[in-house]
Amino acid sequence: MFLGKNQNLGSGQYEPYRNLFLPAQEAKTEEPLQHGGPGFSERHETTRSPIMDVAQHYHGDSMAYDYPLHFVERLNQSILECAQHRKSGALMIISINNLAMIIGTYGHMDAEKVMFHLCQAIHTQTGTDNIVERINRDQIGIILNGCDKTGIDVCARNIIHLVQDYGVMSTVGALHVTCSIGSVDFPKGAENATDALDKAYIALRNAYGNTYCNYEDTLEDSMRSRQQMGLANYLRRAISDNRLRLAYQPVIDSVKGDISHYEALLRIISKDGKISSAGSLIPVAERMGLIDIIDQLVFDMVVKELSMSPAVSLAFNVSNMTTNNPQWLKYATGVLREHPSVARRMIVEITETAAQHDLRTTAYFVASLQAQGCKVALDDFGSGYTSFRQLKALDVDMVKIDGVFIKDITENPDNRFFVKTLLDFTHGFGLLSVAEYIEKGDTAKLLMEMGVNLMQGYYFGKPENYRSWIKDGEYRKG
Repeated sequence: MFLGKNQNLGSGQYEPYRNLFLPAQEAKTEEPLQHGGPGFSERHETTRSPIMDVAQHYHGDSMAYDYPLHFVERLNQSILECAQHRKSGALMIISINNLAMIIGTYGHMDAEKVMFHLCQAIHTQTGTDNIVERINRDQIGIILNGCDKTGIDVCARNIIHLVQDYGVMSTVGALHVTCSIGSVDFPKGAENATDALDKAYIALRNAYGNTYCNYEDTLEDSMRSRQQMGLANYLRRAISDNRLRLAYQPVIDSVKGDISHYEALLRIISKDGKISSAGSLIPVAERMGLIDIIDQLVFDMVVKELSMSPAVSLAFNVSNMTTNNPQWLKYATGVLREHPSVARRMIVEITETAAQHDLRTTAYFVASLQAQGCKVALDDFGSGYTSFRQLKALDVDMVKIDGVFIKDITENPDNRFFVKTLLDFTHGFGLLSVAEYIEKGDTAKLLMEMGVNLMQGYYFGKPENYRSWIKDGEYRKG
């Protein structure tokens, strides 16, 4: 394994990701400050005291963390009363999404003014029979009594519109506020305060931007999340057990007919020795925070392979998240700086969507790798909306046309026209073009006539789990 100066991967993970679990920081909480009505309470931040009646409230064997004790007790009481009288109610948690931005831009006092005024406005809108209270630094809790599912949804939508239209005046002018809302109805959806707070929190985390989510709407996502966590654990064990390998697929020069380079594709070896593609696990790795480790391991395997095989060039993919990770880039450029012969034979593939997400950061990522001698390819070209200006700003070395336009190009005149346009587009910038997913000879012939530079697909060779450039074909472990 090849490392930068004074770097030691040990377990295969570079330093920023060695300690995945850090000790929790000392928490802060809040206590009541002012009451503006029967169900309204505004709170301010203070340091935690061991005897404060906040932070932890026990209900049987469960626990409600970091919420005011009196709010938890009122919630328990409301759930009990609704169950006894066969009524329905709901808990809402409203998160002020941009409170940190308001604090950073306008200061603490203006941020507190925002929270105070919003609590008052929401309490006025929901009615005095309901409880509205600031329950965390950036959260407002609402206990709705005698409200069915339809009423809950209507109330949430009204609050979102209220927050969107609510201009809180500060010392520098009106402040724009955004929020997300999560809710759960009770007693049907929650048996006690802890259950309700947990489920409303889950719903809140499924609401993005100025949106609202009820816990019922997350049940399908919860099942999917459970499956994804299982896959993430499988992937983590594979990393720990050193069961990640590379497969190699040839990329052909359309003029010479020779192999230009190979694309290195990630594979996982199961405990019973079966080898499978890791492609379907990449979205899970991105969501579960493993993608930086995986991209780091793939990079290390490619560097090692290129050092062992000086006549070979390899391409490999990096995630959109990695193109925005300065630690990964610093590590990679440090390694390549010490191994220039490796860098000259490395092609890093980034996706078109990465460029559209953050053009400036992606352009810096591309330029930094090219400065060390690497080539950079823009993958899945044509799937997004890259403009002339964006492509010029990125200054990549080659583009790979999205395979969806290649598969049926011989039968589909629209795809032929589109691919020809993309080829003219890329060649006009002096870039190499790569067509992938070529599965038939007539497809390859047509693309050669259209002027594509490089070709890849099952017609030329499937990804192989061994190094075909080694004469005996033996798959040697790294």
